Amino acid sequence: MVMVKVVINGMEVEARDGETILGLARRLGIEIPTLCYYEGFSNGSCRVCVVEVNGRLMPSCITRVSEGMKIETESSRVREARLTILKLLLKNHVHRSREERDRCVLCSYAVKYGLEQAPIIGDERLDDTHPAIVFNPSACVMCRKCVIACTMDQNNDVIAVIGRGSGTRISFDLDVPMGKSDCVSCGACVDACPTGALMEKDWVPADKVVETTCPYCGTGCTVEYGVKDGRVAWARGGYGPANEGKLCTKGKFGFHYVNSPERLTKPLVRKPGVPKGPLNGRNIHEVFMEVSWDEALNIVASRIKEIISKYGPASIGGIMSDRSTNESLYAFQKFMRCAIGSDNIDQSATLCHEPSAWSLATQLGFGAATNPIKDILNARTIFVVGSNINETHPVIASYVKRAAKQGSHLVVVNPMHTELARYAEYEINLRPGTDVVLFSAMAKYILDMDWHDEDFIGKFTEGFEEWRRSLEPFTLDFAERVTGVPADIIRQVARLYALEKPSMILWTLGITEHENGTENVSSLINLALLTGNVGNPGSGLMPLRGQNNVQGGADMGCAPGRLPGYQPITDAEVRRGFEELWRCKLPSFVGFRSTEMIEMARRGLIKAMIIVGENSVRSHPDSNAVRDALSKLEFLVVQDIFLTETAEYADAVLPAASSALEDYGTFTNTERRVQLTRKVVDPPGETKPDWWVFVELARRLGYDMGFRDSEDIMREIAQSSRIFRGLSHGRVEREGGLQWPVIDETHGGTPILYSDGFPRGKARFRVATWRGPGVVEERLYPYVLIIGRERAQYHTATMTSKSHILKVFWRGPVVEMNSEDMAREGVKDGDIVKLVSPAGELIVSVVKSSRVPPGVLFTTFHYPELQANVLTPYVLNPITKTPAYKDTRVRIEKLRTH
Repeated sequence: MVMVKVVINGMEVEARDGETILGLARRLGIEIPTLCYYEGFSNGSCRVCVVEVNGRLMPSCITRVSEGMKIETESSRVREARLTILKLLLKNHVHRSREERDRCVLCSYAVKYGLEQAPIIGDERLDDTHPAIVFNPSACVMCRKCVIACTMDQNNDVIAVIGRGSGTRISFDLDVPMGKSDCVSCGACVDACPTGALMEKDWVPADKVVETTCPYCGTGCTVEYGVKDGRVAWARGGYGPANEGKLCTKGKFGFHYVNSPERLTKPLVRKPGVPKGPLNGRNIHEVFMEVSWDEALNIVASRIKEIISKYGPASIGGIMSDRSTNESLYAFQKFMRCAIGSDNIDQSATLCHEPSAWSLATQLGFGAATNPIKDILNARTIFVVGSNINETHPVIASYVKRAAKQGSHLVVVNPMHTELARYAEYEINLRPGTDVVLFSAMAKYILDMDWHDEDFIGKFTEGFEEWRRSLEPFTLDFAERVTGVPADIIRQVARLYALEKPSMILWTLGITEHENGTENVSSLINLALLTGNVGNPGSGLMPLRGQNNVQGGADMGCAPGRLPGYQPITDAEVRRGFEELWRCKLPSFVGFRSTEMIEMARRGLIKAMIIVGENSVRSHPDSNAVRDALSKLEFLVVQDIFLTETAEYADAVLPAASSALEDYGTFTNTERRVQLTRKVVDPPGETKPDWWVFVELARRLGYDMGFRDSEDIMREIAQSSRIFRGLSHGRVEREGGLQWPVIDETHGGTPILYSDGFPRGKARFRVATWRGPGVVEERLYPYVLIIGRERAQYHTATMTSKSHILKVFWRGPVVEMNSEDMAREGVKDGDIVKLVSPAGELIVSVVKSSRVPPGVLFTTFHYPELQANVLTPYVLNPITKTPAYKDTRVRIEKLRTH
């Protein structure tokens, strides 16, 4: 880095060549007022940040330092200039409320410079049509920060400036009210606005602000929560490495669950003689009785001992929440293996990204993303496959859209039309379940054209020839017949991926939630190896994690057969090392995954389960079978923040603190970054952190876990695996997160994997097999139902349904259907139909949709009145036991007209 010497306020300092004067001043702790400045984007429109540079007045936010520069930030000329600018800005500046004025940075500068604050006057031009945000044009100073936030940072392209001269104003879409626009409610404009012209309707001044990590998807956004009277009052984007101040609508407005009166606050046990099953309108106290923690833990420990004594430890299974901290996840798997003696341990990765983790670990070395999220901006070609990231990962989508605007080639591959395709060079709407065919045909064409990276393949891979032979059937003609994608389009996107490097592939559950999910992922990895798109900036493979700590769940060993740091329990030497660390005898068998545990419970082989923060009734396939399985358990413990449909079957319900806002620990995001989650508010009632419950239960079972707090657990995590060796809470705090592997206390982490080779020696090509649907299945069930997500909801909506703002976007029990199929079936918009699958049936309302192609239906699993997984059969990936949520065969029976 080139450094230059400058003098600022009479002090000689070294500055980074090319940094702005404002950046230098902030680094030195020198305050310069700003209104229009937006981190990472030039603006320079307000001039409030003016400074004196070698005798000239210059805006500090866009003026870059140079050798010998003399800067004054508070000279008399500077203060006089700022005073003049502030007077002009305040001339027509009006607020509608004291709260709005309290938010106004301009008014705070007015006080500082001895000017009168803006008056508080009602404004008939107020736009309050949005459910959560109000816009007061009279408080707007045209700084354009909201425009930058919306169109350049979030890349949602809703807010613009229209008009000329004195008629210049802020506009939403084509000059419509904000509530009628395409606003996605991310709140970036609100967080950016310096005057309160855009603000939350229910904003209040906070007693304190606490920075932590978002509890929703795996992006790992930094969030600042405002706390008032011990309750979370608002959220805004914090400037973290993954999000740089951005949030999505869930991150911005999805915090109300923490304050919900429906929170569990005391331990509950089932009353004698009350059968297991849905409450069906009964009061919770008719079914359960409140007990003390001592009573609850003693009951649970006693029943676990009885079941171990009678059936053995392998008769007990545990499913852990991926919304919990790394520390709690680590403690849970240690509790299950040491205190109980069972390897029947899992977390929600089996239901989503386990095919990604398995294939990446098998072929490359680690079951995780290869590159940082922001490295998307360095990619020349980007494939987004099987993912609607505008809705599932909006902040990551913002980087993809920015890259496309800056000239990167974007290819969107999805059976459905997605909003991201607006920014794409190619949108490929292949037939559901034909991903292997498409990507194998691309690979074969790349080989035929001699576009592969022969040097990379020879030095760093194995299994190439066997894999190459397996591609013979995947001609372009065959691929066009099977996928529906024209051969010429396959040629063009194959050329982009192979030649317009670096190339990156991003994917989510449209790739993994298939019976052949591991094959889908392997076909993507094979493409990357074929072209050498691994181990470099802007290239690589990015499975985008759907829950805030699903990556951490896998890292911490919450999976059968896999100890912390991806170490196999079947390896005797590995097992011995952990037995010495944990002072216990470990099971040597590989246990069941969560989907298998449910089936084994149904068959009577699993007798007891501990389910933590996972609503299995709604999230697992074949919901009716799940209910049957849970009702057959001799003992079920559910630990959660709400009484979910799964908890209704429990014998004991333990109230948990929210890991994201009421506990202290770490999460690991989709780019392997370990980040702190801080306690924002005190947990309600008698709720306890997850790890505390496991420690107390283990003690009652005769095993001392050795943990007094989450820092003790992190110290042991660092001991457990070389890839975590350099982690500690202190380092994570100081460095804003670390990307594993972190091999010692001085190691700075690993932003890009495999830049210096592969831990397994060489990366491995793997033959990806494919089979089409059966003829009989297609005839009886002609439609493919895709079960997915919506932007404003999350998982089974136990958290998002508690937000009155997010509930505004609640769609309810609907299925999206193409107009051609509606005409064929004789149904209209709003008609009620029955969806029938081999597993079950569901009554829903039909909504006409242009984003689903003929033969495809779409619905979600968020809504309690729409339990979509009733339809999902028990069809699992043979390797990872992941359900086929994206390929459920159904037929339609019309019931009544709307």
